[in-house]
Amino acid sequence: MPNLNALKILIPVIFTVIIIGFIAKLGYDNQNLTQRNEKLRTLTSELLSKNNDLAATIKNLADRIGEQNRIVATETKRRAAAEMKQQGLQDEVKDALRDSKPSVMLVPDDVVERLREQADSVRNGTDATPANTSKPAK
Repeated sequence: MPNLNALKILIPVIFTVIIIGFIAKLGYDNQNLTQRNEKLRTLTSELLSKNNDLAATIKNLADRIGEQNRIVATETKRRAAAEMKQQGLQDEVKDALRDSKPSVMLVPDDVVERLREQADSVRNGTDATPANTSKPAK
């Protein structure tokens, strides 16, 4: 039974080696997890910083859009007021012209013919018909 005594001595040694192996494996895994955890903390910190920068940029853009909206609203009101003023002026012009004589009046054909004859006689240097200045043209 020497094998049994040797087996009795080897069993605790084998269990001790196995337990030490598990403890070593746990220590190695713990070290790896600690390193990964530190990398994740660094990445999280960088992401938070980028997120804060993005939030500030978006806030800046939102502020600028708000300014643009105010400018557009002001310009829209100004244009509406100008359009109303223009419409009022157009109405005033229409009212003023409604009762006035037209700016272009038709000249009767016989008067046009007499004016042509008079112009031709002046160009030719002859006085075909004496000018009658006492009567206005009709």
